[in-house]
Amino acid sequence: MEEDMQGGARHAPTVSRLWSNVPVHVRESFKAPARLEDSPKPSAPLLVDSVISGVKQLVARSGLGPSHWSSDVGRPYYGGRIQLAPYKKGQTAAFNYPSILVPREVAHRFPLDMYVDPVFQTSDAAQRIRMRGFTLFPRLQNKTTLLLIFSGQPLSGLWTGLQRWLDAVGSDFKALPNTQVFKLHCEEGWFNRRTHQLTKFQLRRQVDESEIWSTFVYRGAWKWEYEHALHLYNKDLPVVLLLDAVGYIRWHAVGLPTDDATEIFQSLAKRLAHEKRNFT
Repeated sequence: MEEDMQGGARHAPTVSRLWSNVPVHVRESFKAPARLEDSPKPSAPLLVDSVISGVKQLVARSGLGPSHWSSDVGRPYYGGRIQLAPYKKGQTAAFNYPSILVPREVAHRFPLDMYVDPVFQTSDAAQRIRMRGFTLFPRLQNKTTLLLIFSGQPLSGLWTGLQRWLDAVGSDFKALPNTQVFKLHCEEGWFNRRTHQLTKFQLRRQVDESEIWSTFVYRGAWKWEYEHALHLYNKDLPVVLLLDAVGYIRWHAVGLPTDDATEIFQSLAKRLAHEKRNFT
């Protein structure tokens, strides 16, 4: 209201009265938790996937399963050549992000074979071809892309983690030349990926009409290559990726935005948007 130049301050008394009627415990729930233990718990159907994930991690630690079943984030990126923001168990603040643009020669390229479905849905037979899946990689070409990946968990949803990132950096990023913003629902759980039509239906009711063709759902097989390249090892938190005009991930972060992470992102996004085009 202080920044409203159209006289928003005149609503202050009304807002104050309404706010005083909100119970204290409800007000506290508006704050982003600092630890995962304090965050809202997921709905019951997702517990099945949580149990499966826990079993896989246990088997991986015992040495009886492949190492990529473990959700540990300690596996080094870029051979340890680039320092990343550290992670403490249970934290929700952004981590695993570099302070520089990752050089393309060591950066991960967005998977070429990752098919996604647009949120758009219709019962019109003539329009069903527009609902078909496609590889996302070609749409990442020729523009600097901010890709926000979410799982639908309490802190990794359209109106929670993703919205906080957009509030912090979205407007400045969109003001840069030749940029685009995509949102991608990506969930490891078998149940979630088998009910992708329901996920698309729910998301279509939440996104703005203008974002129907820039919001996607992944429903294919879960590959370790995807998990590692796209930093999908923690479904409780959102993932932010900054890609260059040829589809390489030049910056990344996992978690909710912090002052340090957003400041670094804005600086590097501006540099990347003005980077000289180089296809080598």
